[in-house]
Amino acid sequence: MEYLLSKLLPLFVYPLGLAILLILLALVLVFLNRRFAATLSVVLSVVILWVASTNVFSGFVMNSLEQDYPPVAINQLPVVDAIVVLGGYTDAVDGDSGIIELGDGVDRLFHGMRLYRAGKAPRVMLVGGAARGHLPEAQVMANLLTEFGISRQVMLLEGESRNTRENGLNAVAIMQKYGIQKIILTTSAYHMRRAQAVFQKLGVEVVPAATDYQVLEPDPSILDWLPNAEALMMTTLAIKEYLGWYVYKFRDWVE
Repeated sequence: MEYLLSKLLPLFVYPLGLAILLILLALVLVFLNRRFAATLSVVLSVVILWVASTNVFSGFVMNSLEQDYPPVAINQLPVVDAIVVLGGYTDAVDGDSGIIELGDGVDRLFHGMRLYRAGKAPRVMLVGGAARGHLPEAQVMANLLTEFGISRQVMLLEGESRNTRENGLNAVAIMQKYGIQKIILTTSAYHMRRAQAVFQKLGVEVVPAATDYQVLEPDPSILDWLPNAEALMMTTLAIKEYLGWYVYKFRDWVE
């Protein structure tokens, strides 16, 4: 139940959910014959959606998460005990056909593969669970790496976790069995601060290797002030990450 609530409750503070709530409030206010308040509620919902859907705002919010983790050349990273790749971007559509859908964050997997091939660690740990009845994401990632020529013998799989906190707890339990103390952590740049802090809180020495950057800093344009769906998604993603950070901070799960 706690897991379900953690996924549902934030929907009402994301721009789209908040705008819908304001529209519903406006309908109630109209029913109560409070037309000025209803109009104000509608206008506020439009403003929230418009601002959150601009490249200017979404880029600003997302960049505030990514700016502390600029890209680092692979040859500048040290050799460690293991490369830890966090999931959150694959889904096995059908277990019989083997068809796999890859999301935007698949850069994490490819970056981890490149790090391994560059000799940065003797092992690759794949971290990610799945909903009940589905193939764990760690297993899906392992299948992909096998197709790309990475030996199963170098892979460690953690397929039970459902969030970043569980990623850390379950992965560290496996690390202790293999004497792994220092890792290169691979995840999306906007997610790195929380992920790194979780592992460090659990006593692991972490070298961040961020990837999957959302803000590419193109030349500004007047069109960046116009709303678009991709910008709204980016704003929502950034707000979700900030919510996760402060919840983890409140629960003392991060340093």
